[in-house]
Amino acid sequence: MLPLEGVRVVEAAQMIAGPLAGMVLAEQGADVIKVELADGVGDRMRLLGSRRGDVSALFHGINRGKRSVCLDTKTEIGLEAMQKLCATADVFLQNFRPGAAERMGIGEAALRANNPDLIYVSVSGFGTTGPNASEKVYDYVVQALTGMAALQADSDGTPMLTRQFIVDKVTALTVSQAITAALFQRERGHGGQHLEIAMLDVGLWFFWPDGLMDRTMLGDDVNHAPHFSNMYDVKATTDGHVALIAMGNRSWPSLCAAFNPDWLSDPRFMTMEDREANSQALDTEFNAAIAKLTTAECVAAMREHDVPGAAVVPLSEVHEVPQVVHNQSLVEHDAGAAGMIREAKPPVAFMGAERTLPGSAPHLGEHTADVLAALGYDDATVAAITGH
Repeated sequence: MLPLEGVRVVEAAQMIAGPLAGMVLAEQGADVIKVELADGVGDRMRLLGSRRGDVSALFHGINRGKRSVCLDTKTEIGLEAMQKLCATADVFLQNFRPGAAERMGIGEAALRANNPDLIYVSVSGFGTTGPNASEKVYDYVVQALTGMAALQADSDGTPMLTRQFIVDKVTALTVSQAITAALFQRERGHGGQHLEIAMLDVGLWFFWPDGLMDRTMLGDDVNHAPHFSNMYDVKATTDGHVALIAMGNRSWPSLCAAFNPDWLSDPRFMTMEDREANSQALDTEFNAAIAKLTTAECVAAMREHDVPGAAVVPLSEVHEVPQVVHNQSLVEHDAGAAGMIREAKPPVAFMGAERTLPGSAPHLGEHTADVLAALGYDDATVAAITGH
C-alpha cells in the first residue's frame, strides 16, 4: 500500500511546477484529478516538444498516473461541477496568476465554504503581492533573478542558464512535500490550511546555501575562499570527457596516484591552500594529464585509486549505464496515450510497495464522464457539461 492512497487531489495547474507536484502525489498513491480547459487543447504542455497524439513526452513525464477532466468554469454548470468536485477533495492545487482563481469562483473562500478541511495550495511565480506579482513567470526568469544564471557564467563572464527546468522542478518537490506536511498536520487535528508557494522564494531557498555562500556571512572578518562551482568542470580525454573533483586533502593523494604521482611532492600543490593559490597551474597540468588518456583509461584509473568521478555519458546511452540497469531505474512499456516509451520509475521505495509506475498520462478529458457521474450527474447533464 502506498502512503497517500485514499487522498484525493484536484489539480488545476498547467506547465511544470504544479503538475509535477501533483504527479509526485500520484506516484505515492493519491487520486489526482487534473482539471483542464474544455477547449480541445487543455494543458498547453500537451503540445510542447516531442509528442504522440495529444500527449507530449514532457506532458507524460509530469502528468502520469492522473485522471483528466475537462470543465469550463465560465459556465454556471461547469463552475458548479468544479465546486462539487473540490468538495470531495483533500487537496486543491492551482497555479493561476494571483487573483485569477477568485475571479473564476474557485478561490480559497469559495471552496472552503463547502469543504472546511480542504488544503488549498496556491503556486505562483512571485507571490500574491509586490511589484512583480501580476507578471507571467517561467523557470528562466527565476534563474536570472536569483543569481543562478550569473553563477553559470562562461569563461568570458557571460551569464548562462541551466538548460533544464530546474526551478520548476524544485518548486514541484517543495509543493508536494508541503502538501504531505499539511495533510499530516490536518491528521493531528489542526484542520486544512492555505499554502502559498512562490517560485522566486523556492529558487532562492534552493540556490542560496552553495550558490550564494559567499554572500551569506556579512562583515569584514570573513575568510573568503574560491567558490566550489569553480571546481565543477569536465575534462577532455582522447575520445570523450570525464567529470571529477578531487582537491580535498583526503582525496588529493588518490588523485595524484591515479594521474601523476609527481604532483604529491610539487611545492605548488602541497596543501589545499597551495592548490587554491595555484589553481590555474594545477588545472593546466590536470587537463594535460587526462588529455593523454582515453575515457576508459581515465575511468579505470579513478576506480583503481578510489577517485570519485565518471565518464560523461551521451544522452543516447544513459539507459545503458550499468548501475542504472542494475537499479532498474528505467522501464520501457506501453504507456497508453503516450504509446511505447522509456521512462524513470519513482525514486522512492516504500516498505511493502514496489517502485511501480502510477499509470499513463491521460488523454484530454479521458475521465470526465466517469468523474461527473460519480458526483451524481446523470447522462444528460454530463452531455450538457461536456458538450457531447
